[in-house]
Amino acid sequence: MAQITHVFHFLLLSHLMLLLLAAGDGNGNGYQGECPPSFDCGLYLRNISFPFTVPQRPHCGSFVIHNCDDPLNLKFIQLQNNGTMFRVIRFVPNPLTPATTTIQIRDQNLYDLHQSKSCEAFSHNYTLPSTFPFGSISIQYSHTLFKCNRTLHVNPPPEHVHNYTKCPDYDLYYKSSTTPHDESLSSLTACTKVQLPVKDVADANDPFTFITSNVLTEVHLTDECANCYYHKRGQCQLDSRQRFVCTFGYGKHSCATHKFWNTANSLSADV
Repeated sequence: MAQITHVFHFLLLSHLMLLLLAAGDGNGNGYQGECPPSFDCGLYLRNISFPFTVPQRPHCGSFVIHNCDDPLNLKFIQLQNNGTMFRVIRFVPNPLTPATTTIQIRDQNLYDLHQSKSCEAFSHNYTLPSTFPFGSISIQYSHTLFKCNRTLHVNPPPEHVHNYTKCPDYDLYYKSSTTPHDESLSSLTACTKVQLPVKDVADANDPFTFITSNVLTEVHLTDECANCYYHKRGQCQLDSRQRFVCTFGYGKHSCATHKFWNTANSLSADV
């Protein structure tokens, strides 16, 4: 009788183990599996790595890139929960600074405004979320433009300042480049400033070719996360109190206690 009881317990435990493994395999619960060094993401993005990941392994990164499993389909990303979905144009290699990844993303709404030459493109500052738990996000190239309501009757700035007069209620002034103590735009202090992304090499004669909807964006890891990922070969995670921890495989740390920040929903633009 005792032998039958031992056999029953063994079979019961074996069955429970199989259920746990099946329930936790890729469903975001329980055991998630080890994270590979990189993921294949199609013909033009090729390999992507932390802090980027794929929908099948959301626990392996902070930002999920969608459609990596379809080589010919467009790739999309979000950099903030419930944020705008952005098309991923390309990854720009940074071999000397691996903790910083540069990606070019397209804001479709801003792209449509550019294509139609709508002055709505100059309505608001264009911003991205500045931080995430393991680093920071910034626009690589941006520029200040001045929207001057015609009722202000501002004095036009001197030479080398571009002027666009085809918007309904205001004139637009901007320079192709400025310095911290540039006095040439001092007559525009009463105007509204807007900060917008620009091309790395831009044609400043037309504001719609000067600003861009294909935004070069830098994603930079914190020193502690970079040290964990690149030097210790660990995984950057947050514990149950949202504190940083560097872990080494899910066998040692439970996913219920140490979880990845997953923004799989993300880039927010104030346009």
